Amino acid sequence: MMLAKRQGGICIERLGCMDKEQLLAEIEKLKQENERLKQEIARLRGVKRTSAGAMDSMSTKLKEALRE
Repeated sequence: MMLAKRQGGICIERLGCMDKEQLLAEIEKLKQENERLKQEIARLRGVKRTSAGAMDSMSTKLKEALRE
């Protein structure tokens, strides 16, 4: 990716020149799209996405079961 500074903003090869607010808005848009795509992949795989806390709980339960 090619970056170049210009007065009052930054130029990015694919996106053109933007100021800070425009870049932040684009980043937020990309984050939302990324999350949507992750959910779509999980749906297509037929797996429910679990939260990090749920994974810790499952790991703890597995460890306890292996100890017995």
